[in-house]
Formats: sequence, C-alpha cells, structure tokens
Amino acid sequence: MSSNCRHQINITSDSLSVIEALDHITIPSCGGISIFCGTTRDTFQDKTVLYLEYEAYEAMAVKEIERICEELAELYDVRKVYVAHRTGRVDVCETSIIVAASSPHRADAITFVSKAVDKIKERAPVWKKEWYEDGSVWKENCKCSGNAAV
Repeated sequence: MSSNCRHQINITSDSLSVIEALDHITIPSCGGISIFCGTTRDTFQDKTVLYLEYEAYEAMAVKEIERICEELAELYDVRKVYVAHRTGRVDVCETSIIVAASSPHRADAITFVSKAVDKIKERAPVWKKEWYEDGSVWKENCKCSGNAAV
C-alpha cells in the first residue's frame, strides 16, 4: 500500500530512546503515530526476574526486520517506521524493543506496529536469556523460519 515507506532499524547494546523513535517517524503528512515499548518485567510465572540478556545475529536481524517492515508496508499505509532492539543486559523496567510507525490515519499505524512486534518475535534472529533469583534459562524468541504469514 505504501511503497514510499522509510524505515530505520537499530540493533544495539545502548539504551533505547522513545524520543529518538518519535523524532524519526514524525512528519507533517501523518496524523497517526503508534509506538510500542517492550520492557523487562520483574516476574514471570511466579519467578522473580532479575534481568534479561539478549543476543542477536545483527546483520541477519536487520535484514529480516527490514523484510518484515517492507511486507507490512504493502498492507498498511505507513510512511515512516522505527525499530530498535537491545542486545546485552536489560534490567527490570528498561526497554528492550521499540517499534514505531506513522501514518496519515491511526488505524494503519496501530495495526502495523502490533503485527510488526509479533513478526519480529517470530522471525528475527534475536534470543533472550531470563535471569531469575534461582538461575537462568534461554527463552525461544525466534522461530527464524522466514516464512510466517503476514
């Protein structure tokens, strides 16, 4: 639908900035902006979470996230997209992922962001290790099949 969609993808060990995301996606022609921030919560299945650790195959993750953005931009009228994912240690209440999009109207921005978050979790080569008071466990965060339906 929107062949002129521009996107910025970052995989980084640095803290993520909602302001940076907002600055990237805000343009005069768009009245709808949607931003999702995924943060580390302090519990999971009655266990106390101390922090998360993320690893990524960075070059492949960027390419897959770009592919996801391009696929979804064919379905939803978004003009600018920003995706950032942390690597390394992410403490409780810190942001591990930001997905943001702007569109002339809110519905496309909201739907795009929701679907992009799901597809990134399904397809991007990013892995998460949860650290609990009683130890740690790797969580499957990536099917990396590359063929999930849009």
